[in-house]
Amino acid sequence: MMSPAHVVAAGALAVLAFDLFSRSQPSPASQPVEGDLARANALSGIRLGSVAVFALAASLAAARRTDAMFDDFSFFAVAFVLLSGFLVLSLSLTHFGMARSRPAEPIALVLFSLAGMASAIHSDHLLGLMLAIELAWLPVVALISIDSRRLSSSESSLKAFFAHVLASIIFAHGVALVFAATGSLDLSSLSLELVARPMLFDVGVTLIVLGLLARAVVAPFHPWSPDVHEGAPSFVTAHIVMALQATTFFVLLRISFILSPGEIATRLTSLLAVLGCLGLVWGYAMAQVQMGLRRLVGWLGVGQAGFFALALVEATDAGGPALLLALFAAGISAVGVLAILSSLSHHERACEHVGDLAGMMQESPIRAALLALFLLSLGGFPGTVGFVARVEILSALEHGGHRVLLFAGLAGTVLALTAVGRPLLAMLRPAADESAKSRALSNEQFVLALCAAAILYFGIAPVFRIEGVADVLFDSIEAAVASLRVVR
Repeated sequence: MMSPAHVVAAGALAVLAFDLFSRSQPSPASQPVEGDLARANALSGIRLGSVAVFALAASLAAARRTDAMFDDFSFFAVAFVLLSGFLVLSLSLTHFGMARSRPAEPIALVLFSLAGMASAIHSDHLLGLMLAIELAWLPVVALISIDSRRLSSSESSLKAFFAHVLASIIFAHGVALVFAATGSLDLSSLSLELVARPMLFDVGVTLIVLGLLARAVVAPFHPWSPDVHEGAPSFVTAHIVMALQATTFFVLLRISFILSPGEIATRLTSLLAVLGCLGLVWGYAMAQVQMGLRRLVGWLGVGQAGFFALALVEATDAGGPALLLALFAAGISAVGVLAILSSLSHHERACEHVGDLAGMMQESPIRAALLALFLLSLGGFPGTVGFVARVEILSALEHGGHRVLLFAGLAGTVLALTAVGRPLLAMLRPAADESAKSRALSNEQFVLALCAAAILYFGIAPVFRIEGVADVLFDSIEAAVASLRVVR
């Protein structure tokens, strides 16, 4: 039976095949009109996107059937990645509708990246994990530079490529050292308590973890992330912040349960605590002074990654479920913000700076309210799922006796709410001129509705004890972490 990764990869090939056989050869005398080209690309994007969505649904069904390969954690993680792929594909229709590129290649690259993520999530071999991560990342590097008309897009792609190369080198050296110490490339070799060369083993495990942290936008490996937010199309950035970053933390969480308790596990916990606090301070402090909206969101993501690292400090206890909930909360909040910015930037990226939000409350009150909701969820404001996830992480730290990390998390929350307050205040100011305003397209409205409903429902349901879909999510998270404890 085909694995989910194979199904998604087959979907990518099907998208390319459909596009190849559906192309019509234009007559030499005909000259394409920009409006007609945009309409043709949008329609083609809908057709090929439907094929991609069918591949995602088939992949989810394959994950549910392959019980021998997929435990509850793998199924939850793969379902999360496929859900993010659905949102990304929906948001990508805006890019194709603006006639900035043909849809076949970007959709296929997204699917190939998702296939790599699905492989990485359930991989039990270090070499296979390394190849799966490469498959997940290399298409994204190409996607970042897909808007060839903008120099910042190519610059961001180059920075992401060098960051990817650095992380790959660190990870590959770690795998080599672990193999030299244990003679095995199985992921389970990380749990060995007695090895022939303990020093090589400790250094190798540390490098493997650092190689993953370098991909997860954890400080100090983060400088490329705000640049990518600024230069990449919105759907590509959404793919990075929701699916790609989450996949890295899924792998880190699995490794945290595989590592045997001992000196190396204690050292890695201390490393995660230091890097998590560094990311909180660095990310949220830099978000205070950003004038560009996309860079502000990028720096908020750096601070959020610091919270994820702190959750890994107590990964084998309450931090594991808190991390999974936080990844879900941060992902849908960031996608919602990016969908709003995409809807405001149809006229050659007209909404770039915080000051460009002036008059938004009067011109488009619904989108202004949604943007406020998404930003407040990123900052951890009560009533949102971001608040629930942040409370879970801080509670895990408090129960683990990490009082210093608890205070760091509280201080980071204050800084985050201060940073998101600037664009909220900007929306209340009157507009300085009557510049052209963009309305949200149908696909953007769909993404916004889904993200807003999830943020409000999962933020309110635990407070008022509303049963239903919220119980399904929380029970799935508990079952996923419980399956990792069984392996441990």
